[in-house]
Amino acid sequence: MAVQVSYPGVYIDEFSPGAPIEGVGTNTAAFIGVAGSGPINKPTLIQSWDAFVATFGGFIAEQPGSFLAPAVYGFFLNGGTRCYIARVGTGVMAFEALDSRQEGGSPDPALMVRALQEGPAGNSISVDVADSSRLTRLLAKAGETDTDLALAYAATDITALAADRSALTVANNQGFAADDRLLLTNAAGDATAAAIVKSIVDSDKLQLVAAVAGSEDFTGGTVRIADPATGQRGLRLKVPTGVRLTQALPRGAQIEISRGETNEILTVDSSGGDRITLVNGLTNTYDMSDNANLPRVASLEFDLSITDAGSAASESFAELSMNPRHPNYWRAIIASALVTVEEPPSPPSPMPADTRPAAASYNLSGGTADDRAAAWSAIAAAPDTYLNQLKAYDDIALVSVPGATDPAVQQAVIAHCEAMYDRFAILDSIKGAAPGNGIRDQFADVRSAKGFAALYYPWILARNPLTGKDEYWPPSGHVTGIYARTDAQRGVHKAPANTNIKGALGVERRLTNEEQGPLNLEGINVIRVFPGQSQPVVWGARTTAGDLDRNWQYVNIRRLFLYLEESIQSGIRWAVFEPNNLQLWQKLKRSISEFLTRVWRDGALFGATAEEAFFVRIDEALNPASTQALGRLYIEVGVRPTYPAEFIILKIGIWHGGSQISES
Repeated sequence: MAVQVSYPGVYIDEFSPGAPIEGVGTNTAAFIGVAGSGPINKPTLIQSWDAFVATFGGFIAEQPGSFLAPAVYGFFLNGGTRCYIARVGTGVMAFEALDSRQEGGSPDPALMVRALQEGPAGNSISVDVADSSRLTRLLAKAGETDTDLALAYAATDITALAADRSALTVANNQGFAADDRLLLTNAAGDATAAAIVKSIVDSDKLQLVAAVAGSEDFTGGTVRIADPATGQRGLRLKVPTGVRLTQALPRGAQIEISRGETNEILTVDSSGGDRITLVNGLTNTYDMSDNANLPRVASLEFDLSITDAGSAASESFAELSMNPRHPNYWRAIIASALVTVEEPPSPPSPMPADTRPAAASYNLSGGTADDRAAAWSAIAAAPDTYLNQLKAYDDIALVSVPGATDPAVQQAVIAHCEAMYDRFAILDSIKGAAPGNGIRDQFADVRSAKGFAALYYPWILARNPLTGKDEYWPPSGHVTGIYARTDAQRGVHKAPANTNIKGALGVERRLTNEEQGPLNLEGINVIRVFPGQSQPVVWGARTTAGDLDRNWQYVNIRRLFLYLEESIQSGIRWAVFEPNNLQLWQKLKRSISEFLTRVWRDGALFGATAEEAFFVRIDEALNPASTQALGRLYIEVGVRPTYPAEFIILKIGIWHGGSQISES
């Protein structure tokens, strides 16, 4: 709001700048491969090697299915901190559906139970469902023998009806309470009226909410709590001392109201004191005329017991509810080490009144072992199936399928990164590829002008902790860890090169300078072991753009632009649907310029001043009235990235120096 000026002086007018742009993360990786165990076809966030072992089982012996574990091991060893694991497998978890309480035929399931680990071992798991009652347990704890609660009841004689018919004098008002619905009957028993208690006065007065309708004189008649009627949502119960209704019948509790053959199942919306309020009104009317046979309320929960006959492990979860508002909602309570419990794809139809699974014993079946060779072949046959699973995870910045050197797989990974436009692919060379046409032929299959990938050659030598033997591993996992570490320590603008590969003992093939030269110029990143050193070094920072587009030939340049683009895109999302006017343009220009200034100060952009390092343009030349009428706003940003000093040329010549002596 503009400041209203009236007197001479200095005025302050605050403005709201655009939200500052925060840089997005660039060091979260995603690995696709075969593992010993763990979730199948569901990307899972892992933040340590120990977590990978606990979830996916660590190293396995088979080749080529063992490449995932070495890659993740190398990732964390070299500085990685976060990665998603998309495990591909053919194993099936043992499974069983818990029946619903639908009547007749084969009921739709109420819940689905699946073994946590795939394989035939899950076939030894059984699940027992038993009916239970939270209310019954708390009554017993309070020393009561009843398993349910009766509705509150009170009756007495009417000794007088006030002249304005808004109060009753009764023989004894004990047992009545405010808000009770009343039934008045005259002395002859041939006339009735309804009333609601407003308050209890002394020991013989019932003050009413409204005057009793009609002109009938109920003096000498009787008054009692009225029958719960169709549509009524509030009920008062006879609650023993020591029982708290908020605990015994909490919100979300499924209850059964019954009297004789009349009954129905409803859900508690709220409870407190001696009253409950139902989500929906009663569908029946319940007779309260017989004090010895009052309607009663029971709670309906269930117990789940899980037993694994193979390992003798067992678990139990008591007094569960199917209602999410209940404190013992099954999804919030069940934390099983043996199974997962899930909702069915669609709820039972029609939905039974009692939503609990049917009380019975169930045996899981159908568990089959994982065929890892078949799973590895499935990646090569349909890589997009597994890459598409990563699309929903926006924080992924690096993608690798360790050991997968099939051209179709590597091309699919590159296409995935190009389509997502926020991630970069790290590719492995073919094992045993020669430094001549062998690796060049592979590179020809993955060249892409956009530069969304990098290829590393050759494989590295490492010691397998499982076998204690030295073996050759694809380098992508270790290199991905170097990317993550470099991003965290120096920034995405620093080329992830000229750094040792931790955990690597050697390389499959040692290359000379002359052998690396042409490979580097083409865009193949070579891993070297230099004379006098023992640990391999990443000695290349080129993308697979090669000579197709020199703008994107360096890994750090391509990844810097991905970082800038995604950060700005995310940081200015607030401006969508804002008025497209000069004020918006100024806010956006300030926000983007402030962000790029921080990037320049971090050393990612070249220039003695910020003005030399970047520009942000939002003006009417870019956004004429015709463009604004289409709801569009164009912003032009130019940056001058810092390129890596890949070639350092040192010129040395003979200097005929002299000497000079002076006295002071």
